[in-house]
Amino acid sequence: GEMTNKGIDISLTTHNIVKNDFNWTTSLVFSHYNNVLDRLLNETFSLTGSVYYAGYNITYSSPGHPLGSFYGLVYDGIIRTQDDLDNSLTQFGYSKDETHTWLGDVKYKDINGKDENGKLTGKPDGKIDEADLTYIGSPIPDFTFGFTNTVSYKNFDLSIFLQGSYGAEIYNFLKWQLEKMDNTYLNQMTTVLDRYTAENTDGSLPRFTTTNSNNTYVSDRYVEDGSYLRIQNLTIGYRLPESIIKHVKMTNLRLYMSAQNLLTFTKYSGYDPEIGSYDNGILLMNVDQGHYPNPRTVTFGVNVEF
Repeated sequence: GEMTNKGIDISLTTHNIVKNDFNWTTSLVFSHYNNVLDRLLNETFSLTGSVYYAGYNITYSSPGHPLGSFYGLVYDGIIRTQDDLDNSLTQFGYSKDETHTWLGDVKYKDINGKDENGKLTGKPDGKIDEADLTYIGSPIPDFTFGFTNTVSYKNFDLSIFLQGSYGAEIYNFLKWQLEKMDNTYLNQMTTVLDRYTAENTDGSLPRFTTTNSNNTYVSDRYVEDGSYLRIQNLTIGYRLPESIIKHVKMTNLRLYMSAQNLLTFTKYSGYDPEIGSYDNGILLMNVDQGHYPNPRTVTFGVNVEF
């Protein structure tokens, strides 16, 4: 096969203020690229990224799209009333007249159908099946950046490094596991307390069911914005005056405090939006299966020179 990456990298450093005892320097690194899978062995070939222990394909890669794109159904709310149920569509062979589909189950959008030759028409056909699977997100960011400011005034110095990513999406598979409510023997998050029940018809999550697997299909319910801004490093230091340290024959004595991964601003509901690729597999980029979050560390130290 073949794929194309096109983009731009920019690195810029400016000396904002260099005057007497005050210095301020800024560095910016910016990166943007587009990825397109151009060709595979033939038109019928594709690549899928699946979670081996769950048996679900989460990504689907075909020519004309970014590699490792999320693929599934489009979520269309919850069946909350009898009218919703009466007007619901057949979903993967489970009709509204069968006991599999009931109040509190998930609805999906009918976005495509097939003609008599099996070709996709791009028009609704009154049922939800494999033809309604579509691209629901990309793990590739619009851009990433790093922004460093270094300031010194007399014997004090300060450095702050901001790092971030914008536009990438995350498939929160851990949330799928801990909110799917299809097994009485699996732990779930406390968010499932707000599920659909006869007494809680406005619940944010569908009902508990062991019979309707439609509720757990891969869909954009679990695709989240992975954009973030992180204070990656903050360092504050102070150099003791030479008039003090020369009495102990030192040429330099600097006290400092440094914090790593200090604060992250993001809308992502998981522990850490910086996911990477599961098992270094490019077909499972930004699929959160319980990625261990980056630790926050604070260090105090002394630099001594004789």
